[in-house]
Amino acid sequence: MEDNLITDEAKRFKAFRQAEKMTQQDMGDLIGKTKSFVNKIEHGHLRLSIDEVKTLHVKKRMSYEWFYHGSGNRIHQAKDENLVKVTTDLKNEIDLLRQKLQQHDESIVKIYRDFYGKK
Repeated sequence: MEDNLITDEAKRFKAFRQAEKMTQQDMGDLIGKTKSFVNKIEHGHLRLSIDEVKTLHVKKRMSYEWFYHGSGNRIHQAKDENLVKVTTDLKNEIDLLRQKLQQHDESIVKIYRDFYGKK
């Protein structure tokens, strides 16, 4: 890699570190490297290995897609988290609709009884 080549990954790595309010030393400690190593990555002299990117994904939820391609959100949001929320919301809505349906059924029975005078 050429000296001083600022790659998109280097820019995103630095942006991620800053967004997480981490110093270069903090980031180095997190990925098991030195502050100097982090500085070299941010300046495009070195690239992160897949293991270091994986560490950031696991420990800080950094999105692979965002880091490598610059698309999506910086923080990975697991689809399962969305699925749990959607499922819970749907269950609550179904429970509410069942209650309303039961109330309507009871109202219809009352109207029928009142109309025909039957108990």
